[in-house]
Amino acid sequence: MRVWLANHYAVPPNIAGITRHFELGAEWAKEEETEVTLFTSSFLHPRRTSVTEEEKNGYDKPDRLKVKWLWSFPHKKNDFKRIINMGSFALSFLFSGLFQTRPDVLVASSPHLFTAFSGWMLAKIKRCPFVMEVRDLWPDSLIKMGGLNNGAIISLLNWMESFLYRKADQIIVLTAHQRKFIRDKGIDESKIDLIPNGIVLGSWQHDPERRTSYKRKMGVAESEFVAVYTGAHGPANALEYVVEAGEYLEPGSSIVLIGDGPEKEKLVQLKQSKGLENIHFLDPVPKSEIFNYTEAADCGIISLADNEVFRGARPNKLFDYTFIGQPIITTVDGEVREIVEENQVGFFAGAEDPKGLAQAIKRAKELSVEEREAIKQRGLHYIDREGDRVKLAAKFYRILKNLVASRETTQEDDIATASEESLPDTTSNKEKPGA
Repeated sequence: MRVWLANHYAVPPNIAGITRHFELGAEWAKEEETEVTLFTSSFLHPRRTSVTEEEKNGYDKPDRLKVKWLWSFPHKKNDFKRIINMGSFALSFLFSGLFQTRPDVLVASSPHLFTAFSGWMLAKIKRCPFVMEVRDLWPDSLIKMGGLNNGAIISLLNWMESFLYRKADQIIVLTAHQRKFIRDKGIDESKIDLIPNGIVLGSWQHDPERRTSYKRKMGVAESEFVAVYTGAHGPANALEYVVEAGEYLEPGSSIVLIGDGPEKEKLVQLKQSKGLENIHFLDPVPKSEIFNYTEAADCGIISLADNEVFRGARPNKLFDYTFIGQPIITTVDGEVREIVEENQVGFFAGAEDPKGLAQAIKRAKELSVEEREAIKQRGLHYIDREGDRVKLAAKFYRILKNLVASRETTQEDDIATASEESLPDTTSNKEKPGA
C-alpha cells in the first residue's frame, strides 16, 4: 500500500517539534512494509528558520519512508505573513502531489484547514480515499482565543471545516472531546476514530547518570527541585502564570521552560522585571534529547489558557512526562485533569493560578520515594493501554487498509454493474411471456 501523510508542522525526531507523523510513517514503513511519503514544510514555524541540510540528513528512517520538504513563505510573527505561510504550504503540497505517483490513501492533518483542503483536492484528482486528521478544532479555537474576529474569514473557515468533515472518508481525532464536537455537528460517529498522541517506547532508555549533566545544562544545582515545562511558548500556553509562580516557590525549587514561540521574549522580560532567579529558559531541543531534560527534572508542567476550547485537549506532554515517570502538574481542567487524576499520576493546580501552581510543585516535592515510584508505575500502565505508538500506529493502519479495501470493492462492483448493463438483451420476443 502507498500512503501519503501531510502535516505542515511535522518533523523527524532530530528536530524540536511534532514527531507524531514521522513516527507513524516510520512504523507503517517498517512493520507494514508500506510506502509512506510525509509532506512537511522546510520552514520551521516554532523557531522561524528553515531546516538545514544537516538536519535533513541527521536522522534514521526506514527505506520505505520518504520525507518531502516543501517550501512555505517565511515569517517572524503571527501576522498576515503567517497566513501567507499557511496558504503557501497548502499550495506547495497541492502542486507537488500532482506530479507524484498515485497513493492508495491520503491523510492530511490540521491545523490548519488549508492543508486538509489541498489533501481533499488531491484525493479527488488521484481517486483515492481522503482521511482528515483533526489535531486542533479550527476555527473554533482561533475564535475563542480571540485571535480571529473577521466575519468574512470566520464564515469561510466554518464552511471549509464543515465541507471537509462531510467529504472526508474517515476522520481521525486526538481526543474524546474532538470526537464529540464533530459528532455534534451532524457527522456520523462511525467515521470518526480516536488515535491520540503517544510514545515510541524503545526510543529512550533511563540513565540516572545523565541527571547531573542535564541539570547543569538547565542552569540549576543538582540539589534543586525542578519543575519542567517543554513545548510551545504561545498565547494558548498561558506561561505568564507559570513564570509568576516563581514568586511563590520555596527556596530550593525552580521552574525550567524549554521551547520557543511568539510569547517567549515577553516571558523573559517578565522574569527579569520580577527578579525571579528561580525561573530558567532554554532553547528548543529535539525530541530525541528532550527526554533527558525531563528525566533530570522532578515533575512536569502542562499549561494552557483557561478557555473552554482547551477542556478537551490531550497534549503530547501528557505522554512524555508519563513515559519518563515524572509526576504531572496540570493547570488545564477537563480531559487532561481527568486523565491525571483518574490514573493518579499527578495534581491539578488550578487554572491560571501562580500560587496554586507553586503549591502543587511543593506537593510534588513532598512525595516520598515510594509514592514517586507508584506514580511512575501507574503512568507506564497508562502508556501501555493508551499511549503506545506501535499499538496506535497499528490501529491507524487498519483503518487506512479497510478504507482502501472498501474503495476497491466499490469500484469492482461498479465495473461489474456497468458490464452487466452493457450486455445485449438475448431474450427473443417468442420467449417472452405473452408473446
